[in-house]
Amino acid sequence: MISMADSPRSRRSPLAHAGVLGVLWLAAALRWMQPALIEFKYDEAHIANMALGVARGGYFPLLSGGTSLGIQRSALDVYLLALPMAITGGHIEAAVWGMGALGILATALTYVLGRRVAGHRVGLLAALFMAANPWLVAYDRKLWAHIQVLFSVALLLATWDVMVRRRGAAAFWAPVVATLQLLSHVLALVQWAGWLGSIAVAPRRWWRRETVLGLVASGALLAPYVWGLLHSPQGGDLSSLSARLMGIVIRRAPGADASLASLWRPAIHLFTGDGLSSLVALPAGHSLWWRMAAVLAWFVLAVIGVGIIRAARWTRGGAIGGRLLLAWTAWPLLILSLQPMRVYPQYWTVLLPLPALYLALGMDSIVWGIARIGMRRISWGIAGGVAGALALIWVGCYADMLGAVQAGAGGRAFGVPLRRWQETLAVAREWADRLGTQEVRVTVSGVDPGYESEPAVVAMLIGNPPWARFVAPSSPAALLLAYDRPSLYLWAIQSPETEEALRRLGQLVWEGGLADGHPPARLYRLPPAAQIDLGMMPLQPEPVFDVGMALMGYAFPSDARAGRPLVVTLFWHVLDPPPEVRTRDMTAFNHILDASGERVAQVDGMALLSRDWWPGDVLVQPYRVQLPSGTYVWRVGLYSRADGGRSLVSAGGDFVDLGPLVVQP
Repeated sequence: MISMADSPRSRRSPLAHAGVLGVLWLAAALRWMQPALIEFKYDEAHIANMALGVARGGYFPLLSGGTSLGIQRSALDVYLLALPMAITGGHIEAAVWGMGALGILATALTYVLGRRVAGHRVGLLAALFMAANPWLVAYDRKLWAHIQVLFSVALLLATWDVMVRRRGAAAFWAPVVATLQLLSHVLALVQWAGWLGSIAVAPRRWWRRETVLGLVASGALLAPYVWGLLHSPQGGDLSSLSARLMGIVIRRAPGADASLASLWRPAIHLFTGDGLSSLVALPAGHSLWWRMAAVLAWFVLAVIGVGIIRAARWTRGGAIGGRLLLAWTAWPLLILSLQPMRVYPQYWTVLLPLPALYLALGMDSIVWGIARIGMRRISWGIAGGVAGALALIWVGCYADMLGAVQAGAGGRAFGVPLRRWQETLAVAREWADRLGTQEVRVTVSGVDPGYESEPAVVAMLIGNPPWARFVAPSSPAALLLAYDRPSLYLWAIQSPETEEALRRLGQLVWEGGLADGHPPARLYRLPPAAQIDLGMMPLQPEPVFDVGMALMGYAFPSDARAGRPLVVTLFWHVLDPPPEVRTRDMTAFNHILDASGERVAQVDGMALLSRDWWPGDVLVQPYRVQLPSGTYVWRVGLYSRADGGRSLVSAGGDFVDLGPLVVQP
């Protein structure tokens, strides 16, 4: 019977120490290379912006943002990001370095854990898995602290020390680390299942005093987070909060796929590196590295299976270590199989220390078996060759993916990398300086930098309004001009009709790609709206609404036909909105009335949030509608989506009638 105790432990010679340093160097190189080549969407921009506020002082949040589980995260991830940003003066790349440093530390702790389980060789192989696994490297570079496996490794290490090595101090640290993991993301409840399962197989002797002190410290760490949850807009009392937390673990949503096949695919991806190309939407076999990874995947799974068998056979000897590892494995997998949502790959990363250990144990068992039949030197060569091939193929896969991102091949699957956004917005700032303006009008995917993806990125990198002015990418798309001064427009959506108007009204000064599958970024220089022929029917005098908005004019189509979509454009001029307008969420209503005064159609909305109305703006707002033949009146007004109140017109009433709008048969 093979046990962990009878595995020959290699001496920690200078060469062995060099191996550990080499693995840590590999972990650092992969995580710290080209930090600007990271995915940078809403999640990254949101948390980086919060961390920047902490780094600059005076901002100390308790919560950092929502999750797909419906419970907000604590701000622990914000503070982890803020530290390197504070040291470097606010550089976003420093946050990538900081997250990578946590991954390197997790690799080092995995070596310590593996060495304590079965010797230096197991520790080194497990650390190599953690250092080079391409999925783990990719997620270690994201600005999401909750996907870091550092707390996962530390918790397993503390549990091992208290149960196997009988170290009383570890009884204090185990609940503290478990609490920190929960503060990094509420999905730590999945890992807690393994922790509680391991306690069930614990020896009778326990360090009660150390455990009580650890629980007290955990309560002190957890209290601000619980207070923040209870006082958040989605909060409630302790009973409802506890019910929601338990619901994450035990409920299942209708239609959720919890089949073995649905769990098997992400497991293969994460444990073997196969499928990494899906992060950047590249074909799985598009290069030799990917094809070798696909072949290697089955070998890796087989060796992991040998490691699991070794741990299972170890339990037959009464050793607690094997039972501990199996409890850590079985319970989280059971909870994940009951999850109500799709099991995203990042949720599996917290479990990666376990396959790392099993792979190392399996490889060590194979080497041990070869050594027993008198082929000790060959066994060392096999171990080194397999480990080297595994690392080489994984590094090749990751480098290939990083090259694809650098070339812009990430597309919608990966998102626009940070470097492309930085390059684009640097050009926008340069042109703004040439024009002598302090603002750039922006049309990207979304409108609200507080809740949308690309507006949050632009607001983080170029400055919040009024420096960056956001326009909703409606259909047809609207334009935001300046009435009495030139303006600069950053355009990054797909709307050929509106872009044609931009080319007609102004000048294209720069164009650059963002990513495959994403519209290119273009900069347009536009003259003042007062000097442009906008093709509108001017209103004299201009109707002025009491929210500080004037209707300059309108444009009806001259060839409107029944049954065909027609576009009506309104031209709004922002005058001097009262401060309360920014909180009332003002928008426009448009009622289309027939000859008898009956409303036959309605189209509402405005592409500029009222909190972003600034004096001197001119909004060119088109609307698309389809009408039968006839003569119509277009009735327009402004109302608040917050309280429903309508804005009054200076000439009387709360609307303006435009027309006639003639639709031919």
